[in-house]
Amino acid sequence: MSSPPVERELERTFRPLIASGRAPLRVLVAFSGGPDSIALLAGLAAVAPRLGLEVHAAHLDHGLDGDSARRAREAVRLAAGLGIALAVAGPEPNARPGGQSVEAAARRARYAFLERRADEVGADFVATAHHADDQAETVLLRLLFGSGLAGLAGIRERRGRLVRPLLGLRRRQLHDGLGSLLAPLSPVVDPTNDDLAVARNRVRHLLLPRLERRWPDVVERLCALAAAAAAAGRRTDALLAARLAPRPLSGEPGVEVDRAAFDALPEALVPHALALLHRRAGAAFPAAAQARGELGRQLRAGPGGRAGCDCGGGWRWEAGSGVLQLARREPFRPEFTYTLEVPGEVEIPEIGLRFRLCRGRVAPWMFTARPDRAGLAEPRPAAGGGRCRIEVRNRRPGDRFTPLGCGHRRRLKDLLIDRRVPRRRRDRLPLLVVDGEIAWVPGVTVAERFRLASPSSGRWAWIAEIETLEGRGIGPSGNGGRDRYVPHCEGSAAPDDATTTASPAGLATEQERLEP
Repeated sequence: MSSPPVERELERTFRPLIASGRAPLRVLVAFSGGPDSIALLAGLAAVAPRLGLEVHAAHLDHGLDGDSARRAREAVRLAAGLGIALAVAGPEPNARPGGQSVEAAARRARYAFLERRADEVGADFVATAHHADDQAETVLLRLLFGSGLAGLAGIRERRGRLVRPLLGLRRRQLHDGLGSLLAPLSPVVDPTNDDLAVARNRVRHLLLPRLERRWPDVVERLCALAAAAAAAGRRTDALLAARLAPRPLSGEPGVEVDRAAFDALPEALVPHALALLHRRAGAAFPAAAQARGELGRQLRAGPGGRAGCDCGGGWRWEAGSGVLQLARREPFRPEFTYTLEVPGEVEIPEIGLRFRLCRGRVAPWMFTARPDRAGLAEPRPAAGGGRCRIEVRNRRPGDRFTPLGCGHRRRLKDLLIDRRVPRRRRDRLPLLVVDGEIAWVPGVTVAERFRLASPSSGRWAWIAEIETLEGRGIGPSGNGGRDRYVPHCEGSAAPDDATTTASPAGLATEQERLEP
């Protein structure tokens, strides 16, 4: 038997989702084995037949005390008593990043596990048993720690596929009608929930009961505050999105905005803007306060200059060339090599781009800086009259060539550092290679060997172009200027031999030059 209020809330939450999606809807329940999660799982098991739900459950044993393995086994037994198989996973080594409390690290590990398990079973939604008392505790904690608007919004009813269908109910409502069910099932009791060294437990067991004795409706008031803050946050998000116009990065997870628009924001809105961009980028969590502070320090230190800051979870902020980007750092990019002829084109799925090569007359646009197009002088015929071997590939250790305007060969890696190409993009550049020699580094330069004659010569040239597989250019005419490297080709600001000054601190260090 489950609680009638619980069943009503579950139907209110899931019936509209079923109407707008496929059936059966798969729901993964975060199941600790405590009374709250039993109420949620029992309720879903009761409404599943009439709503057409397929219910799964998962439990992460954090291993924070010697009794956790026993509690995990009890959770398996409890779920089986409700007719649901429970998937259990143990703690991961090194699951607590530096600077995080035990509770924060456990929470992040738990949600990461639920996301993985949801992918494994093909779940449409992940449901947790958070309720109104949890919401009130959260808002109180955020008030005590001086949280801003986003913090006061408390626990969100829905975020992506994560849903909290019971946020509108008090704890006692979850348990109504479960008496006959809870007795034989003997819910799991987690002793850490009674540890008064934990701030939430002090709020739960000491502060909130005293407030309720003075103001019996304090929980409802705190929940109303959370709802008002959430509504204000949604409006602020909409205004910020209109002001910043965030754009997704092409070919990799991330988002970017114009630096000038970001720098013009009032200081009070910057944390909210960063949180919005994290959500737009697909990051699971916003940047920690320490990372936000470091990014702000760098941005204030050099308005319009370079900035770079890791912000956790493999995500990194980078600023420069007129944009501020948030992107996930990819630790490894597979090597790729493709051959083509003139005319011809090739798709490069590893980086989500299409490379096209054709012939055309020398034209004025070839003497301007373009990140997605270049004009190159046709190479001289190979010895014996054979065709050139034309390849498109990413960089290799030891790559060298003679850039335009440079009187000597240079390491490609040093050139990319000096031209301020972000480290994560260097392996993604589709290099045009002719007979083993680099001819074009997109958005950076062409080789001296492929210097064009004047526009009035009327000679034929090669035209190299790149675009996303969706058919958008990667320059200003495509996605708003992504890959805005400053190309140094004929007609741009300076020849290569003028770029001998050191890059800004933190961008091109000697250590970086020694790395791959």
